[in-house]
Amino acid sequence: MSLDIKKFLKEHPPFNVLPEKELDFIINNSSLNYIPKDEILLKEDQYSEYLYLIVKGGFVLKKDGSTVEFLETGDYIGDTSLIFNQPNRFNVKAIEDSILLEIPEEIFRKVISKHPEFKEFFTKTTIDKLTEGYKKIQVGTFEDSSLIPLKQFKLKEPLYCDKEENVKDVASKMSEKNLSFCLVGNKKNLEGIITDKDLKDKVLSKGIDPTKITADQIKTYPVEYIESDKFLFEAVLKMIRKNIKRLPVIEEGSVIGVVEDRDIFIHQSKNILYLTKQIEVESSIENLRQLYISVEEAIEPLFKTGKDIEILQKYIAEINDRFVQKAVKLSLEELKEDFDFSFIVLGSEGRKEQTINTDIDNGIIFKEEIEKEKALKLGKIVIDKLLKIGFPECPGKIMASNPEWVKSAKEWEKTVENWIIQPDPVNIMYTSIFFDYRSIYGNTEITSKLREYIFNLIEKNRNFLVMMTMKTLEFEPPIGFFREFIVEKTGEHKNELDLKKGGIFPIVQGVRILALENRISETNTIDRLRKLRNKIGENLSDELIESFKFLQTLRLRSQLEKIKAGKKPDNYINPENLTKFEKDLLKDAFKIVKKFQEMLGIHFRLRV
Repeated sequence: MSLDIKKFLKEHPPFNVLPEKELDFIINNSSLNYIPKDEILLKEDQYSEYLYLIVKGGFVLKKDGSTVEFLETGDYIGDTSLIFNQPNRFNVKAIEDSILLEIPEEIFRKVISKHPEFKEFFTKTTIDKLTEGYKKIQVGTFEDSSLIPLKQFKLKEPLYCDKEENVKDVASKMSEKNLSFCLVGNKKNLEGIITDKDLKDKVLSKGIDPTKITADQIKTYPVEYIESDKFLFEAVLKMIRKNIKRLPVIEEGSVIGVVEDRDIFIHQSKNILYLTKQIEVESSIENLRQLYISVEEAIEPLFKTGKDIEILQKYIAEINDRFVQKAVKLSLEELKEDFDFSFIVLGSEGRKEQTINTDIDNGIIFKEEIEKEKALKLGKIVIDKLLKIGFPECPGKIMASNPEWVKSAKEWEKTVENWIIQPDPVNIMYTSIFFDYRSIYGNTEITSKLREYIFNLIEKNRNFLVMMTMKTLEFEPPIGFFREFIVEKTGEHKNELDLKKGGIFPIVQGVRILALENRISETNTIDRLRKLRNKIGENLSDELIESFKFLQTLRLRSQLEKIKAGKKPDNYINPENLTKFEKDLLKDAFKIVKKFQEMLGIHFRLRV
C-alpha cells in the first residue's frame, strides 16, 4: 500500500492522534477498494464488517427512498454499526466512482481498545463535537468555572434567625459563624435578610441599643435569590443588576446555601464588576467614552481566554445596559422632569446576543399620552449622549430619537396589532426587531403588560406565526446537494458565505416564533431554547444550542480577524480558511438548522 495512505491518515482525525507504529499496523492489515458509481455498499439492516474511510469520491445515505446525508472524502461508513454492534440504519450508495480504505472489524476493535481518544471520536454525538468545536475556535483553553451550576459551587452554609430575635443576638450568631449575613425565617420560608451593612447603617451609626431592636425591624425584604440550576455567571450578573453581594440559592423551594461575591474568583467577573462600578459613578461623557473604548478593546482578550460565547455576550450586554442606563439618568437630570416610562433595547441587544459593538436598537414606551412631548425630548437627549459615548447610529433609525419608536402603551398596542394583522415583509421585519425588547430603565410593569397583550393577540391570529415561519424557511443554509458549501460567486464577498443569513437568523427567528406561540417571556435565544425543551425535544434543543454557539463563535472570530486586518467586520466567512474539523462541524450545524426548519414547516403545516 502506498505511503500516500499514511499521509492521508495523518491528515484526518482521529488517525492523526495515533502513533506511527499503529498507523503501519492499520495500513498493513487493510485494503483499498474501488466502488463504481451507483453501487450499493451497505444495505439497511446489514451489519458492517469494515470501517470504511472514503479516500476519494462520495456516498449517499438513504432511508425509505429519502436522502438523509451525503458523505465525502475523509468521512466514515460503518463506524456506528461496529462501535454499537448494531445493523446499519441506511442504504449506502456511491454517487460517484469512489475509493475506500477498508479496515477490518478485528483491526478496528484492536485499535480502539488501546486508544480511548481514538474510540471517543466515533462515540461523540454531534452535540459533543459542536461543543468541542466552538471551544477550539477560541485560542485559549480552560475549564470555565463560570459554567458551574450553583448547586455544584461551594456555597456558604445558611444562618437563620427568628424575626423576634434582638439584633445583638443576631450579630453574635454572625460573628460566631464568621458570616456577613443572617437569613430571617427558615429554609422553606425566607422572611428577610440581615447583612453586616444593615447592622452598621441601621443600628450602630444611629446609636440604637442592639438589645432593644429586633431582626424584623432591620431586615431587608423581599429577599433576592437564585435557583440552584442556574450557572455561576448568572449569579454574578444578578448581583450586579441588583447591586447586592450575596444570594440565597434555592432548590425545590428550600435554601441550600448562599453564594457571596467574594467567593467568586473569576477574572472576567472581576473585570465586569469593576467596569459596571466605574460606569455607575461616572458622569462625564468623555470619561464614559473612554470606558466604552476599553470595553471594545476587552472583547478580543476575553474571547481568547476561551470564555463561553453565551457568557461573553451576556457580559457585554450587561455592560452596554449600564451605559444606556447612565445615559438615561443623565438625560433625565438635564430634562429636569420625570415621568412614567420604560426605556427598551431591541434586536440583538434585547436578546443579549451582541459582541462586536454594532448599533443598538432602542425605543421608549410611556404610560400616558400627555407625556409624549417629554418622552420625545428624552429620547433625543439619550441618543445624543449614546452617540457621543461611542455607540454607532442605527442606519434604519430604530432609535429613541425617532418618534416612530417612542410611543405610549396604547399607541404601541395599536402598532403591534397592525403588524400582526397585516404580516407583510416590512411588518414581519419590525416584529423581528421589536418582539425581542427588554426594559432596562423605568417602569417594567408597562413592558410586561404589553408583552401579555402581544401574546394574546398572537393567540387569536395564528396566521401571523405561519407567515413568520414562511419567511424563516426562505433562508436556506448555504450547503448544497453533495454537502458542498454554497458561496458567493462574484462581488465583494466572492468565495464567502453568510453565517447570519444561512444559520444564525433561521435559529433566532424560528426560536422566536415558538417562544411567542408558547408565551415565553425570555428574549435570549439560548434561554428560550432551554424553556422549549419539552416542546421540541431535548435532543433537538441541545443540538440547536450548540449549533448556535458554534456559529456565533465562528462569526466573532472572523470579525476580530477582519478588524485586525483593517477591514469592516461582517457576517461572512471563507470556508476554505477553516480546518477540515471546522468545515465538518459547520456542515453539521447547517444540517441541524435544516432539521429545525423542517420541524417548523411540519409544525405549522407548511410541509408534509
